[in-house]
Amino acid sequence: MALSAQRQFLVSISGINGYFMTKSGGEVSSESTKVFEGGAKTPEIITSPSDVDNLTVSRNYDPDRDASILAQLRAKVGTERKTITVQPTDRDLVAIGNPIVYADAVLVRIAEPEYDANSGDMATYELEFACKTVA
Repeated sequence: MALSAQRQFLVSISGINGYFMTKSGGEVSSESTKVFEGGAKTPEIITSPSDVDNLTVSRNYDPDRDASILAQLRAKVGTERKTITVQPTDRDLVAIGNPIVYADAVLVRIAEPEYDANSGDMATYELEFACKTVA
């Protein structure tokens, strides 16, 4: 079985051309409580419904590609819904297996590129989405 590197995923968002270079969040979790019945030595475990954490994607900023996208999305924070797809790949970035799909995710934050006249660092931007399901 071949191991995967973190770079072996293609992250895309519906309606936005190209791929994103990072993805964080999107974990699925459920709160749990341990309840000991009287005299029991092991607990019963009670859980809440599962929940999907917010997901954040980022990529390098290309003004020709991204300026108009960010201008459109700025006015839609809190209302714009997108589908985020995370496709596993092989080492040649050829899709393998089934993608992870976060459907109907709501854009909740845009972090525009930071500016520093003294820096040569790559400019990036982030998009954060509130997710309700993952398949």
